[in-house]
Amino acid sequence: MQSSISFGTAKAAPGQVAIGELPIAVAMDGREVTIPIAVVHGLRPGPTVLVEGGLHGIEIATVEICRRLKDEVDPAQLAGTLVLAPQVNPWAFLASSRFTPQDAQDMNRVFPGSAGGTLSHQVARVITRELLDRADVVIDCHSCNPPSLYFTIVGEEGNAETRQRSVDLAKAFGYPVVLANTAYSGTLSGYCLQQGKPTITPEFVFSRRFDPVSIATGVAGVRNVLRHLDMLSDQHEPIEVPRPFTEVRTYRSIGATRGGYCFFGLECGQSVKQGETVATLRDCWGTELERIVAPHDGIIIAFPLQGNQAAGTGDKIAYIAYRTGNEP
Repeated sequence: MQSSISFGTAKAAPGQVAIGELPIAVAMDGREVTIPIAVVHGLRPGPTVLVEGGLHGIEIATVEICRRLKDEVDPAQLAGTLVLAPQVNPWAFLASSRFTPQDAQDMNRVFPGSAGGTLSHQVARVITRELLDRADVVIDCHSCNPPSLYFTIVGEEGNAETRQRSVDLAKAFGYPVVLANTAYSGTLSGYCLQQGKPTITPEFVFSRRFDPVSIATGVAGVRNVLRHLDMLSDQHEPIEVPRPFTEVRTYRSIGATRGGYCFFGLECGQSVKQGETVATLRDCWGTELERIVAPHDGIIIAFPLQGNQAAGTGDKIAYIAYRTGNEP
């Protein structure tokens, strides 16, 4: 029999579900700012799995996914603990923004945070101490605006064993799997991988709305991870999403050097040859300003524009999944 467990004010005895709040900061009017927490605490011992989302305030699918997991995962049938933190950046959510408005930071670039930093850094430090450091496995949920496929990312940080365990979890989740090849630092997943915690990043579809496919497959995918970890004993649930490749691939983003209105040359899921046009940037009169070409043979998995079919210098235009020969 396990003992009771608490995350913030959510305290659950074995076989119970509890909801509560985790204090993360103090607002300018002196009131405490909290994030919602739910704990599904199994009757039998096992790992602690954290499902979190909302680092980017426009990505809200995790809210409904966590609500359903809280209602549907039976703690009497669970080994270990499922911790649900669906909205960890309330300021970005209230501003309907990807970034924390108080300091214009992308909270997913500041982990593990710092005590003397701006709001995003200090909140990241609380999340790290109170959630990430207490979890054995982390499912870090994000969303792409369409056009995009459903896919799961495994970061490049951590040792080979941790990355392989993460790849195995990503395969169990059920989406196509891609390995990161980015220059980003300070990500939540990167911190967890460096600490030896298997971590996956499912990318759902749509920002600012609840996509039924994202929600249904997100719930099923988390349950598949729990089954893979022997936390649930029922049958694996196959996930039906577009699947233009079945092997693990590496992915990278292709960005704009100039800018303009973006016209796609391909659709998500299509194969592309090195040097082939992926998209064209034009001015408002149709003059071509830049042609975005594929740096590798591969498959287009997303056009991650931020809610606008236009881009400026440095903005991401497309994600391409390709083979390096080093994938597991």
